[in-house]
Amino acid sequence: MALAVALGLFIGCLPVYGLHFVICVVVCLPLGLDLVLAYLVANISNPLVAPFLITLEVEIGSLLSTGHHAAFSLEQARQTGILGFVFQAGLGSIFVGAGLGAIGSAIAYVIASRRRLVTTVGNDAESDLEAAMQRTIGRYRSAPVGDRIYVAMKLNTDPLTRLLAGLSGDFGRVLDAAAGRGQFGLFLWDLGRCSALAGFDGDARKVIVAARAAGSDAQFRTLDLLEFDECEVDTLLLLDVLHYLPLPEQDQLLLRAARSVTRGRIVIREVDAGNAARSSITRSFEWIAKVTGYNRGRAGRHYRPAREIVAQLSSAGFSCEVLGASEGTPFANVLIVAARSSGVS
Repeated sequence: MALAVALGLFIGCLPVYGLHFVICVVVCLPLGLDLVLAYLVANISNPLVAPFLITLEVEIGSLLSTGHHAAFSLEQARQTGILGFVFQAGLGSIFVGAGLGAIGSAIAYVIASRRRLVTTVGNDAESDLEAAMQRTIGRYRSAPVGDRIYVAMKLNTDPLTRLLAGLSGDFGRVLDAAAGRGQFGLFLWDLGRCSALAGFDGDARKVIVAARAAGSDAQFRTLDLLEFDECEVDTLLLLDVLHYLPLPEQDQLLLRAARSVTRGRIVIREVDAGNAARSSITRSFEWIAKVTGYNRGRAGRHYRPAREIVAQLSSAGFSCEVLGASEGTPFANVLIVAARSSGVS
């Protein structure tokens, strides 16, 4: 793990954009390293970080090659020329990549050592969770490489994975609304926590990926979020879903959800708009996913405080618990677990 992180960070710092994945494949496969992890950290050169990374690389490259600071004034830039900047960036990237790789590998080594220790001392719950994650990731081995990377990244790094596993009781009959690639519903199935699983999403391409991964264990279909048939289920998953709908349609969806869950619970993961600082960071990432076309959800994003969602579900006869769902991330996500109050139907 430490070596995969080190190589991924080093490759991600190289100013050869568009070739990072190819280099990761060429390096990781012969060495038997974790390709998904390496490529994940290689994305350090994302649109938010790349400008600062390139500036640092050019500065270091200039100091090493000329002994002077980088030529960021117009006149100095003309003297340096495009090739001069490319050379400086390339030279600086070697040292920046080596430095970040060393730091990242040290952190990864500590994390991997602790996880290995937990497994060694016989933490059965953690072992079961890890085994279920690997079974779910394995379902996507024939999916396009981008989907494989996404699913592995989500299950390994998203706090939601352990939050769902940590909820008490079985999930029974589960309906995963706007399931995307279906990884969280299938994770619950592989964890042995649900008796039946179905899901739907408005993106037909993602539904195909989910259906192939599920095989005969679950059924996924293409359906708009507000068109699903009201049917009695034990658990309804609404994970990162509501903010794609205008507020009136959010209320409509919550009403339909309440009618479908008469004895079980609704599990909602959403951005808490009441947390201004972290909410703005989350919105920025959602905006990037939208403009790049990575996420093909509805055009708008409509955020609201978690307390408003809780108030509506409470009025429909649910007892709500709000859990933090952003541990280890800069986001403002919360998990709302709404269970039917005793005696209310």
